[in-house]
Amino acid sequence: MPFSLSGNFKACERSKLRNFEKHLGIILSENQTQLQQHLMIRRSLQNLSGSVSVLSGLSRQELLSFIFILTQFGDITRTETPPEYLQLESIPYVIEWSKGHYMIPLEILEHLAHERIFKDQGYLFALIPALPIKEKKSWIRWIGVDFEKGGDRDLNFEIYFQCRVLQKPFLGKSLVQESEIRLEQIWPRGKNEYIDWFYKGLSTFYYAMEEMSRKEKDPFLLHVIELIKSGKFILKKLPDTYGKETSYSLVGTVEGNTPQLRETTFQWEVERLRKDSLF
Repeated sequence: MPFSLSGNFKACERSKLRNFEKHLGIILSENQTQLQQHLMIRRSLQNLSGSVSVLSGLSRQELLSFIFILTQFGDITRTETPPEYLQLESIPYVIEWSKGHYMIPLEILEHLAHERIFKDQGYLFALIPALPIKEKKSWIRWIGVDFEKGGDRDLNFEIYFQCRVLQKPFLGKSLVQESEIRLEQIWPRGKNEYIDWFYKGLSTFYYAMEEMSRKEKDPFLLHVIELIKSGKFILKKLPDTYGKETSYSLVGTVEGNTPQLRETTFQWEVERLRKDSLF
């Protein structure tokens, strides 16, 4: 899992930060507070012409390498990555924070999440922030994480981190081949009390899923529920139609359709699973 540069830039090799700083027109210093660094990075990203123009300046192999890191939840190691996806040195959004360890910092992922292209293509990191806060809190409780600290931004990344862990055993596979499914195709209205609570606005979707995960007997539906829990499919509210009830679909995520290759577990990741996140 990548981490924020703000407050942690000293964890990165200084020489490897130069391309990132040059691109943003900033210099990170230990004399700055974490908040100052965060605001500096965010403002610089906002003042740039947009990520699309940055990415359009990459070579084809660099672009493929960048997309590959996105599919791997934002970080990779050199030894576990196919050679064709290692054209990384000139990509300003990618940092080799330690020798052979590359990441897209959380500040960059947060910035890219606002870009329509990543939402439209179904990237999980861009779709999680679009969920209502009540849904995200229900989802993290279902996952089993006692998440109390921080705000909405921290919750987005906590869900994102946990989904990587949950998706790993799937190897990028599932029994569902569709990229998007109308929710009522799977659970029609009036057929299941738990999902009907959601349709009627009496509960959140992820709370209904948690309850159904305990009660459902059908193996295929249990599989679908596990796909939802791990973020391989995510809830999407469809545009309202006059005179009709609100409809929803389940959208397959790019990360969920890609095998997660990293086997390396960093010490800070182990520690953050035991207590509050270090990053």
